[in-house]
Amino acid sequence: MSARFRIGMSLAQACQDLGYQGEVGYQTFLYSNEPEIRRLLLFLVEKFPRDASEDANQPVGKSATLHRAIADAIKRQLAIPWVPPACRTPGLQLLQGSRLMKPFQAQQLILPQESDPFIGKVSPERREFFVKFLPPVSAQLPQPASLVPSLLELNMTELSAAQEWDSEWKSQGLGSRMTPEEYRQWKHQRLHHRLLDQLRQASRAGPSQQGTTNRELLQLLETFGAGHEQAGALAKGSRFTHTQHLAYKQDAEIPTQVETLPNSRTSEQEFRENQAAELENLEGELSHLIAQIEELEGQMSTLGLTLTQVEGEVRQQQMGVTEQEQILRVKGRTVELLPDAENNMAKLQVLVESSAQRVIQLAAQWEKHRVPLIQEFRELKALHDSKEMESSQRLLEIRELHERIRLAADETKRKDDLYKQLLVEVESLPKDISRSAYTQRILEIVGNICKQKEEITKILHDTKELQKEINSLAGKLDRTFAVTDELVFKVMAGGSEEGRALKGQIEEANVFPLSLSAGCQAG
Repeated sequence: MSARFRIGMSLAQACQDLGYQGEVGYQTFLYSNEPEIRRLLLFLVEKFPRDASEDANQPVGKSATLHRAIADAIKRQLAIPWVPPACRTPGLQLLQGSRLMKPFQAQQLILPQESDPFIGKVSPERREFFVKFLPPVSAQLPQPASLVPSLLELNMTELSAAQEWDSEWKSQGLGSRMTPEEYRQWKHQRLHHRLLDQLRQASRAGPSQQGTTNRELLQLLETFGAGHEQAGALAKGSRFTHTQHLAYKQDAEIPTQVETLPNSRTSEQEFRENQAAELENLEGELSHLIAQIEELEGQMSTLGLTLTQVEGEVRQQQMGVTEQEQILRVKGRTVELLPDAENNMAKLQVLVESSAQRVIQLAAQWEKHRVPLIQEFRELKALHDSKEMESSQRLLEIRELHERIRLAADETKRKDDLYKQLLVEVESLPKDISRSAYTQRILEIVGNICKQKEEITKILHDTKELQKEINSLAGKLDRTFAVTDELVFKVMAGGSEEGRALKGQIEEANVFPLSLSAGCQAG
């Protein structure tokens, strides 16, 4: 009954939310009549959406509103017929023309920085450059139209770098048990050492005819060894990035060479042919340089493997030489002792015995020192294990805290959307509903509940009385059967005619069900 009551109240509330003006309550659905139900159904049918594609439950929020606005704008533009460019009016030029469109050309911008993620604080020279000599952002670009694309590109680069750092710190940084500054410094030092090793290998493994390249590599090594400030400005790059940088550098040199051509009297076609030929030459040089770089990389890898093998062989030979020197030293001492063998044997025997005694004494002393050291080692190991377990537990708690923070943020966002949706629903509710109707309905509900409670109490009382009567009759019946059984046994035990007759009746009563079941099975 309570479930029906709740469903009836939910249906009544939903009808009132839709704007139904008539009297509606749970009694309308539980104790309904035909006219009221017909009137309510007609009202609900009128509330159906006219268009089947219209979604009545559209999501509420900024993103959903933006999506609907974009969809409406696209629908409006698709509804406008397409007109050729020569026949367009000024109004259509704004809607369908491409005159106001500008290419998205982003260029690099330099912004002042208080600190660097790798080298820490900015040097005083760079700070002075930022304060006195760095031009504004609008003055760094050759074309004003590229200001907005450049700012958008810079913002997107910083956002992507922050997201990459966040993901890397959560996946690798937390496991390293270092602070963010220490982790960045460790990455910078690793990159710095790797570049230094590669440059040293390239300077050693380079051919003898490339003296200029070796000198440049040595200068670059000196630059790397001078300080970390210049190393912080470098970044890792692959062969593709170096090739692309070289191509861009050559493309930047082309306009300076072309500027002298307008002074000659060549035609435009010859200029294009010369430019194409020069471009082909540059591409050929670029391919040649790429091939040389690949060849040098192969030589570097081969020489590196050869150097590793040679170093291993040298180490093995040094170990063999050391062993031979030790053997030779022992044999030389033996040869020196041969002329006076007996005295030397006695001296050696005394020396051996004294050495044995010394070894025993050292062993006893070591045993005295070893026991407390082992105990201290075990204590330190247990302390280290406990700290390791504690740090692992802390790391697990930090990860769980991050996960809870993310879940809390999602829950907050979901509740904000729900709050906005409920706020819209509250604003859409009718404002002219009187309080007396709700009061009257509540009084009716309370009255019905009291009546139902009285009926339930009465039914429970009748049930208890009936159960008592049934229990008393069952007890009386059990006692009657017990007395009857005693009388029957007494009569049967006496051996009289009545006993034999009663016994025959009992046997017939026992045989009758068996014969009846046998007849049923045969039939």
